[in-house]
Amino acid sequence: MKIEQKELAAMLVHISDWCIEHQLGTGIIHNTPEEGLTNGIFVNGNYARVLTCTYEVTGEPAYLNEAISWCDHFVHVAANPVKTSQGNDAVWWWDIHNTNLYLADTGTAIHALFKTFPYLDATRQQKYLDTFEKFYRLIAEGTDRDPMGRGQAPSPGWIIREGSDSGAFGVGYRKGQLELRPYTVSTATAGAQACAALYKLTGDRTYRNTALNAALWLLKEFDDAGNIPYRIEGTVIEEHVFQGLHYSLEGLLTTSVYVNDAEFNDTLRAIAPKALEFVLSAQNESGYWGTERGYDGQRSAFLAHFLHWYYRNIESAPRAETGAEKFAAYVLNPENTARYGIPDLVRVAGFVGLVFASFLYPELDLRHPTDPVPLCDYPVEELRSISRKWREG
Repeated sequence: MKIEQKELAAMLVHISDWCIEHQLGTGIIHNTPEEGLTNGIFVNGNYARVLTCTYEVTGEPAYLNEAISWCDHFVHVAANPVKTSQGNDAVWWWDIHNTNLYLADTGTAIHALFKTFPYLDATRQQKYLDTFEKFYRLIAEGTDRDPMGRGQAPSPGWIIREGSDSGAFGVGYRKGQLELRPYTVSTATAGAQACAALYKLTGDRTYRNTALNAALWLLKEFDDAGNIPYRIEGTVIEEHVFQGLHYSLEGLLTTSVYVNDAEFNDTLRAIAPKALEFVLSAQNESGYWGTERGYDGQRSAFLAHFLHWYYRNIESAPRAETGAEKFAAYVLNPENTARYGIPDLVRVAGFVGLVFASFLYPELDLRHPTDPVPLCDYPVEELRSISRKWREG
């Protein structure tokens, strides 16, 4: 990648310093200009992952400590106990402001536990893993009652096990009712992504099979244009152009890292060129997707991750890498950074931090690196000095 690594690392420092300044480790983002998402678990879980990646890049312990503090809050404070339909112990979380039990949000958030796992003491590791497995139990076995006490139906479990949608996940509870029909985002984040990570932690093939089946369902969802529609509650929301693919790519790439399956690998490789055509055709001249600060556009950054991954794993097509570089160059330009949403649009800032981490080291946002991460020799203060242009820009 032609973008200077030091610039990418400095953006991680910029976002991570903002997280510390706004006290992410307490479980709530304090004094944020964007209202309504201060305790959103998927937003804050993404930030915890960015903090961990920034620690891996810089070696600065303050970033890891803040990430672990948020994970502790997620496990010890935010998790709610419930019995499953089979009488077993499980846990669940609210999404935002005690609104819904939303498997998609939790699937994203819980990856932060996986990301910090190698750096924890044995007691924390056991508690985090126990929490992770209880979340899977919730998905697989459902609930014996409405855990929110709103008179909604209990759930038999949210994994679809039969028919053409076998492997897909339901929503959770939404709009005052139990929702079991296939949902693209929960299948991607709670299914392919979270279960592949859980398989990596445990070696339990139950989790592997769940991740693989979810990923194979996502692959079947690709349309002729090379996109994945946003499917929820039995319909496709046409105006959500990018987010079905955005979240699905995160789940599919996690599965590609941790689940070694020939059928999945062959299908992903076969579909990838078609997805490349869609991603490049939808990228605007500036380098991003959708409308700046728009609802759908805020959920598109993983398309850039895919471009970089494609170049390294499918074929060294210059236009794929150029597309990824174009996105990075746009965001890193101080004339664009704040307007695009960094750091004040919390969804955008977290997504961009994760994507830039993947530019620095292959899938760093999704994995525990097996080799030393580049850039550890860059002093934090030097990166902070570079980041000043985005604060002042």
